[in-house]
Amino acid sequence: MLSYMPTITEDAISNRFSAIKFLVGSYSIDVFSYIHAKGWVKSGEGNSEFVIEDTFITEKVKLNKENYVINLTNTIGSDECDKAFRLLSLDIPVGSIEIYKGEFDNESLVFTNLESETKVKDKVGEEVSFKLIYKPLSENENELIVGYTKNNGKTWRPYVKNIYRRK
Repeated sequence: MLSYMPTITEDAISNRFSAIKFLVGSYSIDVFSYIHAKGWVKSGEGNSEFVIEDTFITEKVKLNKENYVINLTNTIGSDECDKAFRLLSLDIPVGSIEIYKGEFDNESLVFTNLESETKVKDKVGEEVSFKLIYKPLSENENELIVGYTKNNGKTWRPYVKNIYRRK
C-alpha cells in the first residue's frame, strides 16, 4: 500500500523561510579576511545569488580572494522534524562537502558544523569546525561572518567576513 504524501503549498514554503527571506536576491560581495594585528582587511570580491527552489534556498557564490577563486553552492533547508535549519555547502574546486546545523537567533541565522561526522583538517592536520553567521544589515545589505574553532566550539576565532550588497 502506498502511503499518502501531502504536497507542500507555496505559502507553507514561504512560511518556512519567512525569518531568513532577507537572504533571497542577487548580490555583489566584498570579502574581508581577519588579520590579528589589523582586524578586517579587504581581501577580495565576488557575486552571489540566493533563490528559493522547491523547499530550499540555494546560493551560488563565486569569490576572487587573495589570488584564488572560491566557487560554492550552498543549499539551506528547514528541517521541520528537528526544528532547525540545515546547510549543505559544496566547494566546487576542492570537491568538499560540509553539512551545518543552524537556527535563527536574534535576527541572525547561525550555523555550525560541530555535529558533522567528517571534520575539515587544516594544513598541519588539526580538525577545524566553522560557524557561519548570516545577518541583515539593512534592506540592501547582509553580512556573513565565518569563524573557526579547533577546540569543538569552546572558543571561536574570526576568519572571513562577506558584505553582500543587493544588485
